[in-house]
Amino acid sequence: MLLLDLITNFFDAIDLFDSREALRQALSALCDHAGVDYFAIVHHADIGAAGPDLIRLHNYPDDFAAFHAEHRLGVRDPVHRMSQLRGSGFLWNSMTRLLPSFDAWDGQILERARRSGIGDGYTKPFHVPGERSGSCSFAVRPGSTFPRRLIPFAEALGSFAFEAARTLNLRKHPTWRHAGRLSPRERDIVILLGQGMHHKAIAWTLGISLETVTEHLKNARMKFGVSKSAVLIVCGLLSGSITYSEFLTG
Repeated sequence: MLLLDLITNFFDAIDLFDSREALRQALSALCDHAGVDYFAIVHHADIGAAGPDLIRLHNYPDDFAAFHAEHRLGVRDPVHRMSQLRGSGFLWNSMTRLLPSFDAWDGQILERARRSGIGDGYTKPFHVPGERSGSCSFAVRPGSTFPRRLIPFAEALGSFAFEAARTLNLRKHPTWRHAGRLSPRERDIVILLGQGMHHKAIAWTLGISLETVTEHLKNARMKFGVSKSAVLIVCGLLSGSITYSEFLTG
């Protein structure tokens, strides 16, 4: 069966996996067929501080996984930081050129991975408003670069695999995704707040009273369980109620 057909079958099964082990086995089979040695579906978070809903599914060597956890690299890892700058995937060998903050410690992390048997790779970032950022990575053993012919494979399978892991997580942790959503008026107020307006200016712009602005902000903060309006702006972004571009049009 062609690799494209196998990926299509995987897409059809996204909502059908009933366990992480079933997902792991399916990924292992696809990677073996494609000639890829390693895969990793992870949230970009410190596994020591994150809750039980953290996605972390991989077949990396145990010694590198232990090193990664010991040094709390869930956020600091250069692959994870590079993911914050991309919508499409990227080759690991491009990070020294594309990641502005790449430093000596990042080089040591990649060298430590090579000593554990992990060579070049490709990562597909995954960003859903209101949820932790994550990614799906594929890697080959040291001594060769990640095959460019497999970039479409990694891009497509990376998206489908993370969504399958996310679907499993949402079933197991139904409250994981924040239920807070801004009403249309709350949204208008938070956008103007994010553009730098004070409460009085917001009231004048929207043609409502200062008390009404204050009440809307109070209700919006309660929805997200926060006490400061500055944090409310972030919640609005993460929930998908507001986009970054709306803060730039003021």
